[in-house]
Amino acid sequence: MRYLVYTIFLSTVLFFTSCNEQKDTNTYTVNLTINGAEDTRVYMEQQVDNKWIKFDSAEMVSGKAVFTGELEHPEFFYITIKDQSNYLPAFVEPGEMSITTNMASPNDRSVDGSEAHTEFAYIIDSTNSLTNAIRQLSMDYRTAQSADDTLTMKKIEKDYEKLSNQKTEFIMDYALSHPTSAVPVFVVLNNLHSYEFEELDQLNSSLDPSISNSRYVKDLNDKVLALKKVAVGQPFLDFTLNDPEGNPVPLSSVVGENYVLIDFWAAWCQPCRAENPNIVEAYNEYHELGFDVFGVSLDRDMESWKKAIEEDELSWTQVSDLQSWNSAAGKLYGVRSIPHNLLLDPNGIIIEKNLRGEDLQVKLAEIFK
Repeated sequence: MRYLVYTIFLSTVLFFTSCNEQKDTNTYTVNLTINGAEDTRVYMEQQVDNKWIKFDSAEMVSGKAVFTGELEHPEFFYITIKDQSNYLPAFVEPGEMSITTNMASPNDRSVDGSEAHTEFAYIIDSTNSLTNAIRQLSMDYRTAQSADDTLTMKKIEKDYEKLSNQKTEFIMDYALSHPTSAVPVFVVLNNLHSYEFEELDQLNSSLDPSISNSRYVKDLNDKVLALKKVAVGQPFLDFTLNDPEGNPVPLSSVVGENYVLIDFWAAWCQPCRAENPNIVEAYNEYHELGFDVFGVSLDRDMESWKKAIEEDELSWTQVSDLQSWNSAAGKLYGVRSIPHNLLLDPNGIIIEKNLRGEDLQVKLAEIFK
C-alpha cells in the first residue's frame, strides 16, 4: 500500500531520455537563445547525489550562446544563467539541438533537435494531470492533519494511493515497452519510492544491452543490487549508530530473540509522526510477547529528534547519525522515502516491509496469536 510520503526525489519529477538510434558521433552542440538576456555566462548543470555539478559553460552574447562537448548517451541538464535563479531543463544528446526562450517568461520555451527531449516531454505531458492532482492531495492532507480530521485524512490516503498507482503503472508500462530507451529508466528512478523491488528488478532485466552504459541504467542496476540485499527473505544487514546520548548501538544488539521492526522515520516527517501512535500501540501490546522496535531517525537536528521522541512517547531504542537522507543506515537499506520499516523474525530474516496502520496490527496479531 502506497501512502503519503516525504521523498528523496523532485516532487515535480523531471525526466531523462535516450535515443533509440545510435549517432555517428558523440559530439553535442546546443544552440541557446534567451531573448532579453544580458551578456553573461551560462552553464549546463546536473544534480548528482544532491549536489550541483557544472558540466559545461559558455559565454552568452546578445542573447545567444553555444555549448559543445562529448556525450555517449543522452543526459538531462539544467541550463542556468550566472547569478540568476531561473533554469531551463532539457535533455542533451549527441547531435545538434536548439533551445529558445526569453527572460520575461522562461517557462515559455522550445527545444528542437533532441529526440530524447521529445520523449521526455511526452512522459511529462502524459502524467502531468496526475502529478498536479497528487500535489493537491498532499496539500489537502496537511490541512486535514492540522485540523486533526482523521476521516478526511483516510479518504485522501485512498485517493492518493489510487492516483499514484495510475501514474506509476503508466510509467512502468512505458518503460517495459521501450527497452532501448533510458527515458523511462530515469522516470522510474525519480519515482523510486513508488516501486517494489520486484518491479525494479523486472525492468532492469528487460533493458536492451545497447543502453547498458547509460548513467541512468547503471544507477538502476546499482539500486536493484542494493535492494536485493534487503529484500524479503534476506538476513538483516548490521549497522551501528549513536543513540540520543551519543552511545553507539548496533542493530544486532536487539536481533536474535524477538521480532524486530526497523523503523526509519524523522521528526520533520509528518506522515511518520502520524504513524508513531500506531507503532506505540503495537509496542505496548506485543513487547512482552517478543516484539521490539529499533528506530532510525533521518533527522539533522539533535534537539528536534529528542523532542519528537519525547512527544510521541517512543520508548524503544533510537539511533541516528543526523545525516538526513545521507544516513548510512538509510543508504544500506535502500530507503527512498519515509516512513519505511522492515520486520525481522527472531533469526534476523526480513519477513515483511512497510507494515503501517492496520497492516502492522494484523501481522503482529498473526504472529502472536
